[in-house]
Amino acid sequence: MAGPTKAQIEARLAELEAENARLRGALEENATLRAAAPASGPAATVAVVPAPRHRGRAFLGILLIVIATLLAPVSTVAAFAAREASDTDAFVGTLAPLAQDPAVQALIVDEATDAIDQALDTDALVNELLSQVIDENSTPRLANASDLLGPLLADQARVAIRSALTTVVQSDAFATVWEEALRLTHQQLVAVMEADAEGAVSIDDTGVVSIQLAPIIAQLKPALVDAGFTLADSIPEVDASITVAEVPAIAKARLGYSVLTTTGNVLPWVALLLLIVGIVVHPRRPRAIIVAGTLLVVTGALLAGAIAIGGSVAAAMIATEVPTDATNAIYGQLTGETAAVMLAYMVLGAVLILAGIFAGGSSLGSGARGAGSSWLARGSGALDARGWRPEGVGLVLRRMGWLLWLWLAFVLALLAATLRPLNVWDVVFGTVVLGLAAAVFLVFRGPDEVVVVEDEVDVDVVGERADADFDEFEEEPQI
Repeated sequence: MAGPTKAQIEARLAELEAENARLRGALEENATLRAAAPASGPAATVAVVPAPRHRGRAFLGILLIVIATLLAPVSTVAAFAAREASDTDAFVGTLAPLAQDPAVQALIVDEATDAIDQALDTDALVNELLSQVIDENSTPRLANASDLLGPLLADQARVAIRSALTTVVQSDAFATVWEEALRLTHQQLVAVMEADAEGAVSIDDTGVVSIQLAPIIAQLKPALVDAGFTLADSIPEVDASITVAEVPAIAKARLGYSVLTTTGNVLPWVALLLLIVGIVVHPRRPRAIIVAGTLLVVTGALLAGAIAIGGSVAAAMIATEVPTDATNAIYGQLTGETAAVMLAYMVLGAVLILAGIFAGGSSLGSGARGAGSSWLARGSGALDARGWRPEGVGLVLRRMGWLLWLWLAFVLALLAATLRPLNVWDVVFGTVVLGLAAAVFLVFRGPDEVVVVEDEVDVDVVGERADADFDEFEEEPQI
């Protein structure tokens, strides 16, 4: 059999020389990269080209995340204020529990006692009764003592009023009366702010907004009679109120009300959108998630601290007008939901930090992913062994990873709709529920399938094989 011709040998030699030159160039480039940035793990087998830094995208992503985390607490306060200002049910739900607070009950008894005393004019009423009962001609000594007896009887009447009011206010029936008063006042205020022509007006020409005591006292009169204070039948219609706000310029107030409700409804979504866009834009998303989580923890902790300090400051400022215990109770009820949301921000921030570490390329993240995959494999295997996971569900859930976020959003929306008003224990309960929901989804999803590539190309090995082939070719007999 005829061997290759000289032309064929020369062509083959040229191809091998070109291939050998290309491989040697790759070896030199690989050695240069190794010398410039030594790898911490096993030596790379293929030359690595450094990725562009994308400094502009990184800066933009961090900027959006910072703005979002700064807007988050502001939007929370704005949303709470807008809901309390426009939603009567939310307003009543926030302040109705105050009817069971002893400090607030004492404040209501004081205010109602003063209002009834002024309406009855107790001193004048007692003097009139004494003048009708005591005859100066028949009982001159008793008539002379009426000046001393009148104030004593008036004080006894005030004590009786206070005692009867205390009994009624501390009863379960008072909660209904208090709730009706709050609902009436808020409905009137909303009618004024929204310029409702059919609504009752609870603001005077000077812009003073008040809680009307008339419905409260009207409801209390039968209870006072039942409690033994028969003089309650003589209480005339009371036109008294507790001032809650002063709105000198109603037009500006309505404009502010409109701005508040609009801002409170829109700003939370703006903050959420900026946070998501900032994470997506950043070239290193795990790092962006860690930054976002850290900022949420910091801002949540700072605002929670500010809320705690604000209670003491508010109590000190109005201590001469309202008892400190009542101020603390009212302030705590008004800020309790906001403080709970700040705790939720801190929990969310901690979760984001863990998620960023888990998704990152560090050894800690790799170890966490390995442990997580192991646990997921065990859980999925247990479901498969019992036939509780339909065939193909895991593949679908792995391919459509966005279903996890949709599922968590649904659970979060369900929690937000049912846990109102929010408190600290609701945050703890919601965190546990969301964690269980995510765990259930991931177990049904199962661990990611690992694809092992067995034909990786090692540049060093290829170069050595090329040199060996070239040497063997040179040893072949030349024609």
